[in-house]
Amino acid sequence: MRRVTRQRLLLLFRLLIGLTVVICLAYTVYTAAGQLSKTDFKLSQIRFLPLVLAVGCYVVAMTLSGLFWYRILLATGNRPSFGKTMLAFFASQFGKYVPGKAMVVIIRTDMVRGRDVHTGTAAATVFVETLTWIFVGSAIASLLLVIEFKDFPILQVASVGMMLSAGVLTWPPVFRWIAGKFLQHDSSENPMLGLTVSVMLFGWSVMTLAWMLNGLSLWLVTASLPGGEAGFSWLDYRLCLACVSLATVAGFVSLLPGGLGVREMVMIPILGMSFGAVGAVVAAILIRFVWLASELITSGIIYVYMQLTSRNKNLDPT
Repeated sequence: MRRVTRQRLLLLFRLLIGLTVVICLAYTVYTAAGQLSKTDFKLSQIRFLPLVLAVGCYVVAMTLSGLFWYRILLATGNRPSFGKTMLAFFASQFGKYVPGKAMVVIIRTDMVRGRDVHTGTAAATVFVETLTWIFVGSAIASLLLVIEFKDFPILQVASVGMMLSAGVLTWPPVFRWIAGKFLQHDSSENPMLGLTVSVMLFGWSVMTLAWMLNGLSLWLVTASLPGGEAGFSWLDYRLCLACVSLATVAGFVSLLPGGLGVREMVMIPILGMSFGAVGAVVAAILIRFVWLASELITSGIIYVYMQLTSRNKNLDPT
């Protein structure tokens, strides 16, 4: 009886999570669409091939981040399946549209939990992956803003501050000490001892590549707009890379749903340097739709694949 009640409560909890995410997601889309409608931009002006490529770049970037999270899970003694890990990772991205960002941790931990996954340790690994993502993004933004785009002193200070904060927190000895204070495990050994410098080196490497792909994704969005037929420009790409890394990190730190308003506030003045006021506004809003579509499509594909795989295993007589 107690088990049935617990299962019902868990189901209700998951339904409430899903409903909250859907409502916040709908609000984000509605608000972004309203912002886009205030410009003179028309969808007929878009070249769709660059947008498709932008979706692909973002999917690969997120897959690299998910791969790092999977590596951390394995390093800390958890043994989830790769498919289950990636589904949890992509599905949890919708949690960022809920105020406070805690929903990302809740969704990811709930979806990856199981006999071979310790819930507390899994939650801690989410923080490691997220803070590493912030650290690398802030480091890239700081480097580009200080060396190349020097007209934004406030953004320079902010990016350096976020880089130092996230870097200190994810340095293995520091994070292991913090995690050891909060984690309760069956053994006396801190499960985060598996978080070594070599694991973090892997994370810094794949996260750097992921951020470079995010920058390319934003550049492809600008290339889809009128006037974007001129071809690839290294200067414009570096501008997009600095813009997307700083804006995304700032949006995350703001704790607002999807960084709504904060990301655009950072992106528009930086993009305006090369793409003009209207192009900057449209690109800043359009990238939100591109990335949301990427998350929806990828989560759907992984979910269907796992369902088909599970069904085939059940039908296999051997």
